[in-house]
Amino acid sequence: MSTDMDASNPFLSRLMAKIREPRLPLPPDQPFFNRIERVPAGLYGELWFRTAGCRWDRQGGCTMCNYGQSEPPHPDAMVDAVRQALHALEQPVDELMVSPSGSLLDPAEVPEEVRRRIYALMAAHPASQLLLETRSEWVTPETADELRAIRPLECGITVEMGLESADPWVRRFCINKGGSLADFARAAGLLRERGLGIYANVCLGTAFLSSAEAIDDAVATVRWALDNGADRTVVFPVHIKSYTLLEVLSRDGSYAAPSLWSLVEVLRRLGPTLAGRVEIAWYRSYYDREGKITRSPDTCPHCRAAVIGLLDDYRASQNHGTVEMLSAYPCSCRDAWAKSLAVPHGERADRVAAAYRSLANAFGLDDWLAANGGNLMAALYASGRKGD
Repeated sequence: MSTDMDASNPFLSRLMAKIREPRLPLPPDQPFFNRIERVPAGLYGELWFRTAGCRWDRQGGCTMCNYGQSEPPHPDAMVDAVRQALHALEQPVDELMVSPSGSLLDPAEVPEEVRRRIYALMAAHPASQLLLETRSEWVTPETADELRAIRPLECGITVEMGLESADPWVRRFCINKGGSLADFARAAGLLRERGLGIYANVCLGTAFLSSAEAIDDAVATVRWALDNGADRTVVFPVHIKSYTLLEVLSRDGSYAAPSLWSLVEVLRRLGPTLAGRVEIAWYRSYYDREGKITRSPDTCPHCRAAVIGLLDDYRASQNHGTVEMLSAYPCSCRDAWAKSLAVPHGERADRVAAAYRSLANAFGLDDWLAANGGNLMAALYASGRKGD
């Protein structure tokens, strides 16, 4: 496992741990969750199964994520959950994603013996493309070799990794992502050497960024990912989830879920040449239980259905003509969104530093920040002067 000490943010890790303190474990009565969507290859099925949860989440985690924690299920229970989920798929799928709460390749979350049994279930499925999700640090020569052995070379196997941002400052001071861009590129290289596909997840709507900055960051991240080993990218406009920093910021009015017009703008700027390599996901909520999301990306009641319908069309086809239709769609909320992009927000370093101080006060971390935050704040300002 590779690490990057320069990417650490002990303040955000402590803050996230405080925010998550009241969180209850995931209920054991939902061992899996399925969803099916239409994509260019046909039908895409995603299968989530319950694990102890993401290891990075246990250390504080990313500021926008909350896929939950749980008492570690018995190994047989995890395998049975995947088996049941496969049987519960209502339609035959062309692409099959199997994902835990964090990383399928992390042995602390999915023990190696369990992972191999899950691979056997995946290998027996008729889907032409198999996908799994992991943090890049768990991609090693050994895990990549084991993954390649699931199916013959001509059968598609893809690994989806959370890149989120290609800006090290945003990753460290806004997301608390951990790891490094170099580690993502290293993992992508190992996978590519073995004929495995690479998807990079890209975040739209990161904490502390203005709407204009968030759009710029997502566009730059997609381009970086495609230039550094990714076959495709998946742009995720973030939802506000319970027990996250985004939820805390939204309560005091300093954060709002991204407008779907921002997602449209990202796709417009990337243009038709890249459309075939830029997917979108989670522009709508797929959860079947209340409480997991407090606010989703949106437009307004007048255009919401039409906009989401067209985004569904893009998700199914990746046809840039759909983006052009969306970009020309007339609505007053789109006009208001466009005007908001021009509102100045000042230096991002000043904004984040002020937010850190306010959050430290609200969560009893004043003394810690005063005693330990000097180097962190110096690094924040050293590379964060980039106002709009």
